[in-house]
Amino acid sequence: MGRRRGGPRPLPDHVAPGLRLLFVGINPGLVSAAAGHYYANPRNAFWRLLHEGGLTPVRLRPEQDARLLTFGYGLTDIVKRPSRGAADLKASEFAAGRRRLARLVRRLRPRAVCFNGKTAFEGCFGKGSCRRFGPQPVRLAGVPVFVLPSTSPANAAVPLAVKRRHVRALRAWLERLR
Repeated sequence: MGRRRGGPRPLPDHVAPGLRLLFVGINPGLVSAAAGHYYANPRNAFWRLLHEGGLTPVRLRPEQDARLLTFGYGLTDIVKRPSRGAADLKASEFAAGRRRLARLVRRLRPRAVCFNGKTAFEGCFGKGSCRRFGPQPVRLAGVPVFVLPSTSPANAAVPLAVKRRHVRALRAWLERLR
């Protein structure tokens, strides 16, 4: 993918009105930005976990990210600027992203929002606001919120089996929201 102002291009949102679930990441990593697709780092477990957790009937590849819409799922990030990691992002970027995300959720009205990682959630709701993974006591623009452990390879401290358990819990929670 091309570069903009000396850096990789942001990834486009894959969204539509009335989604079953909107996944929200922190921001695109450099590998994903270079590939032009969400969660493109081969060590990121996102696509594997969606399938193994029962959210998709097949294991999608990063280049099939737009296909998530056929299952009622969308993809976005709080901060659209790609970087090596969240530590490279500024507070002002999170603040602007928080406002953009709230507008997006108000416009699309997904049934639920799922943050991929505590850092993504806290980028929206404030540091220390995520005390546990799972359903949260807050809503985003009136929409229920769930937090998963980050699927990033940087979150290797959380075993894959634990991440899978949380994705299965997300699936069950979504079923109860019907």
